[in-house]
Amino acid sequence: MSWITSLARESVRNGRAYKAPTTPNLARLHANELPWPQDYDPAPGQLNFYPLLHPEALAEKMAAHYGVKAEEIAITRGSSEGIDCLYRSFCEANRDAVLFCPPSFEMYRWYGRVQGVRMIEVPLRAEAGFALDAPALKAAWSDNVKLLALCSPNNPTGNLMDPGHLLELVEFARGRSLVVLDAAYAEFAGQNPAADWIAEHPHVVVLRTASKALGLAAVRCGAVIARAEIIGLIRRVQSPYSFSPLCEHAVLNALGPESLEKTKKRIAAIIRERERLGPLFAQLPQVETVHPSQANFLLLKVTNADGFTAAACEGGYLLRRIPDEPGLESCVRVTLGTPEQNDGLLETLRAAA
Repeated sequence: MSWITSLARESVRNGRAYKAPTTPNLARLHANELPWPQDYDPAPGQLNFYPLLHPEALAEKMAAHYGVKAEEIAITRGSSEGIDCLYRSFCEANRDAVLFCPPSFEMYRWYGRVQGVRMIEVPLRAEAGFALDAPALKAAWSDNVKLLALCSPNNPTGNLMDPGHLLELVEFARGRSLVVLDAAYAEFAGQNPAADWIAEHPHVVVLRTASKALGLAAVRCGAVIARAEIIGLIRRVQSPYSFSPLCEHAVLNALGPESLEKTKKRIAAIIRERERLGPLFAQLPQVETVHPSQANFLLLKVTNADGFTAAACEGGYLLRRIPDEPGLESCVRVTLGTPEQNDGLLETLRAAA
């Protein structure tokens, strides 16, 4: 047993993934399904039957998209389920811990509470552009830390983590714990962190999602990318039959060449808006700082966050406040919309100044 498998919960190490027969050429008289499709079935002959335990065709397509092997990817219901599966695979309730660097994606803390995982929080260095505090993370390490969660670009701050700091922490974690690199916004930074990371570091797990750059938030499709050993452990805790064929159809279409070309253009448009809007937001009297971003949003430090978001709301624009996160008490996160939406928001905020 490798040191990585030894990190998993005993019940997961001793368990196995759910299995069911999958022989598509035989009549399905084994799963207590109705034999007739519904009249409104947009995929006739599919919705009345359970989907595959794991959407293998989609896994192969997404693996090719991210440059990894099919056995190195698990399809999840959004990258959030990937977090949940990692916790359930590796963290015993009321015993094990996750190292987390707030302000960051709140689902790490949320799933930690649900699973009874102790969250050891080492805040990002706000005074250094929300950089990782590598010395503090090393000092906070303990034997029961199973996962180190790092987001780059980070949500909600938008910054990329320094590659040197990432590599330093990955090497420090070798033989100790897994490192989860959440790359939900990587496309907006011109990155594709997957194949190189897991090839060189067997304890690194990369999370990707179709919710952001691919524009499929409602489909709830994510991917856990890791060595096959880790993927095998995750599949032991994944709910069977959990990914709908309708969702699979949508993602497969999104990964087609024409759709990907359109996605490429939309990413470029978002980046242009990010570069255009930063200086314009900085000119608003309510805005003290526009934090650098490599994502599809901008984090603004403002003089009156409640008044800022209220003015936007009155003008028809919903912005995000995250007042409980360290360093973000006076900040507002603005998702980049269409040029028309962005211009309308600016006009609303100028009028409210």
